[in-house]
Amino acid sequence: MASLPELVYTTPQGGTIHKYELTGGKSSFLRYLGCYLGSCKFCNDLEEATVYLENTETTNY
Repeated sequence: MASLPELVYTTPQGGTIHKYELTGGKSSFLRYLGCYLGSCKFCNDLEEATVYLENTETTNY
């Protein structure tokens, strides 16, 4: 059974990054979900999620 999402990072503007453990078949995958103002994206690593969040907050600011 996969664990619950875990909050990893929150920005001063309100953006968040959560860590998810997802299962697919016999494998487990660790993904990061970056969200800001309802715009969300699953990313393969924390760095990708951070870059996504920075770009999203900049364009919506």
